Amino acid sequence: MGNIVLLDDLTINKIAAGEVIERPANVVKELVENSIDAGANKIIIEVKNGGKTFIKITDNGKGIGREDMAISLERHATSKIRKVEDLEKTYTMGFRGEALASISAISTLTMQSKTKDEFTGTKLVAKAGNIIKAEECGMQVGTTISVENLFFNTPVRYKFLKQDATEFRYIKDWVQKVALANPNISFRLLNDGKSVFFTNGNGNILDIIYLMYGKKIKENLLEVNYESDNIKVTGVIGNTMISRDNRKEQILFLNKRNIKNNVLINSADQAFKGGVGIGKYGFYILNLDMPADFYDVNVHPTKMKVRFKDEDKIYKVLYHAIKSTMLKFEFLGNNENEEHNEEYIQNELDFLTNEFSEKTEYSFKNKFSNQEEKNINLTYENQGQNITEKVDTNLKNELRKREESRIVKYKYLGILFRTFIVIEVENELFLIDQHAAHERVLYEKIKENYKQKVSQNSQMMLLPEVINLTHREMEFVKNNMEMLINTGFDIELFGENSVKINGIPDLEYKAKTQNIFMDILDEMLTNERTSIKDVEERFIATVACKAAVKANMDLSKQEVENLIQSLLSLNNPYTCPHGRPTTIKISKEYLEEHLWKQSLYCRLCLN
Repeated sequence: MGNIVLLDDLTINKIAAGEVIERPANVVKELVENSIDAGANKIIIEVKNGGKTFIKITDNGKGIGREDMAISLERHATSKIRKVEDLEKTYTMGFRGEALASISAISTLTMQSKTKDEFTGTKLVAKAGNIIKAEECGMQVGTTISVENLFFNTPVRYKFLKQDATEFRYIKDWVQKVALANPNISFRLLNDGKSVFFTNGNGNILDIIYLMYGKKIKENLLEVNYESDNIKVTGVIGNTMISRDNRKEQILFLNKRNIKNNVLINSADQAFKGGVGIGKYGFYILNLDMPADFYDVNVHPTKMKVRFKDEDKIYKVLYHAIKSTMLKFEFLGNNENEEHNEEYIQNELDFLTNEFSEKTEYSFKNKFSNQEEKNINLTYENQGQNITEKVDTNLKNELRKREESRIVKYKYLGILFRTFIVIEVENELFLIDQHAAHERVLYEKIKENYKQKVSQNSQMMLLPEVINLTHREMEFVKNNMEMLINTGFDIELFGENSVKINGIPDLEYKAKTQNIFMDILDEMLTNERTSIKDVEERFIATVACKAAVKANMDLSKQEVENLIQSLLSLNNPYTCPHGRPTTIKISKEYLEEHLWKQSLYCRLCLN
């Protein structure tokens, strides 16, 4: 007798279930997606013990006909495709026909359903994949599925489940994501009888975001509505005030299906570059709507992974969607010349795309008038008016200058709290954080020198200092000696666990300290990065931060003027390298409104 045998149906179903159902959250996902495909606009999810012992999904969809109830529990039984060609044009969340069969194989499943054409509903009970009861029942149009004692017949898999609270968190995270993708559907999630999440299904994604992330996040979002090459990108992104330490709040949907794709992630990262701090990540919740034949989700049973037929096109569309939104809202604001705005945005996007495709970094440089009165460009509205762009590489990378279409004059008012530089621009006040501004200036200067392989000048110390280091600190120094030298440290190894500091980066103003080396070293070891590029950018940002002028540090008028001019010559003068805003704006209208309210309040009190 040979060694190869055909497995029985029960074993096959259990193996298949392992690919589709790994934990209770997968059960919720598969059943809710079926509810969405059924056209439901109200879905209730109930769980107990993190979903281990009880999961119940109730919807008001079109229901399952009586004659289809039993076959729906068979493997690869589906109403969504008929032949292989249908895979290239299906928009439904499910299509494999594996979910119900896999779930029933490892649990006790109770399914009740009724269509609008039936007088009564049908109830089926299945255990370990076998139907043990079938009967009529009274119910409304829709479907209710209960799953009890998950993994009761696969104890090895049950042992890998985490605590109830952890398993419920997986469920909640997924329900929140599917609610974001479907704001027109009302979702209610109950845990051990308590309601923990509810959406009203009014179609407004901002209401759901407010519920999940709070008022501050909602108020700092930019709406995305971009379409190109038969691909539409909608949703929201965070402005420069929002950045995160991880990717948890980066959510992508493809035709409302939550996906993970490195091409799209990289595209978004590049689009956010310069708008968030070093080592930070942008906030976005975006849906890409495109024809079904543009992609393939038939890669894995979870349908999280996706392949695109034209990755370059998808990459560019998402990049342009994010970048154009940031340019429009962050840089151009409410400029009345909408036609000029759109022209600038497109030119800017073409320029950035060309530059990125060449894998080079772009650089903008503002030009200022030489007249006695200073001219600045602080507002987001005017960022795009004074730039130098790189044109077609076929023209030998010649540079052309954009004419200054708008010059804004400012009046220097003074220093507030020994921290904020105060200036007046037209009918607005600007407060410039001297530390954040100087940090950005130093960062750009050091980064440019480092990129051009021009060593930063060192300020030689009167007496060299020998510093004893831990083994971990010494390893960092040895591994990054070139980076230390190129950023301005005159340093040499001095014994097994010591270094001699002969000089530190020669940076302007009053921020010179012999302790800068250890400050930077502590920061780097606290925030380690894996890639060389991340380490370099973090290091440069840290050097700039530690060397920059601090709050409560007095600056002369000339130093203030130099700082303003240096800041405004940058591509991104709006945030420090770590994402903190360099400026805040207070309009005349804002002051008048609040002063009027205060005066009215005082009159009321006097009366």
